[in-house]
Amino acid sequence: MLKYIHLEQIDSTNAYLQRQQSEHDIRNWVVSTDEQTAGKGMGSNGWESEVGKNLTFSLALGMGFLPAERQFLLSEAVALGIIEVLDTLLPSEKLSIKWPNDIYFENRKLAGILINSTIKANMMDVSIFGIGLNVNQMKFQDWPTHPISLKMVTGKEYDLNPLLEQIAGSIYNKVQILKAKPSIIEEAYLQRLFRYRTWADYEVGGKVLRLFMTGIDPFGRLQLLDTENKPYCFDIKEIRFIISN
Repeated sequence: MLKYIHLEQIDSTNAYLQRQQSEHDIRNWVVSTDEQTAGKGMGSNGWESEVGKNLTFSLALGMGFLPAERQFLLSEAVALGIIEVLDTLLPSEKLSIKWPNDIYFENRKLAGILINSTIKANMMDVSIFGIGLNVNQMKFQDWPTHPISLKMVTGKEYDLNPLLEQIAGSIYNKVQILKAKPSIIEEAYLQRLFRYRTWADYEVGGKVLRLFMTGIDPFGRLQLLDTENKPYCFDIKEIRFIISN
């Protein structure tokens, strides 16, 4: 059973849960807010969200069944949980997961995920999944990711609370599948992976390379081939997708 907590304003829902973790068992907590004053994307990236217009929340789950070396499976399961709900709202053929775990509609970013985890020995412990989904916002700054919202695509206004519960429940279910049979999550992730088994341009070390995406290694690194069949393997922040809007 998921426990829902709503805060009008907070620095970051992930940071809030991390602070609570020292005094409480935060597993299965879902914390949402109307406004994050210090919300972040991956690394040092900011996250733009108009107050009360979008979903900004974090979900904490116990992940003690998962070896720490396979923690990229968390990114896969969470992204699949989100996209499963979005498939019911938007054309599924236009939705994809951009490595490692952004949700894209065509060539524009619809949702992002930030994961903070604790580890015990060589196993995962508790993971906090921070999710930002653009829902009812109609204007964004000119970010390189070309943000888009559900309302910008459909013209419809969405009730945030039911959408939150659907997505949190879907993520929870994907994690249960991950616990039972990880291969199902791995296969489903590849099927929804942006640019999987296609040629595209990427920036690597300041140079533009034409590469063919072949998959993901067990540590979550992106695997590609160049035009001479030379293999490449990149970790997060080592490669930049060149995406035209």
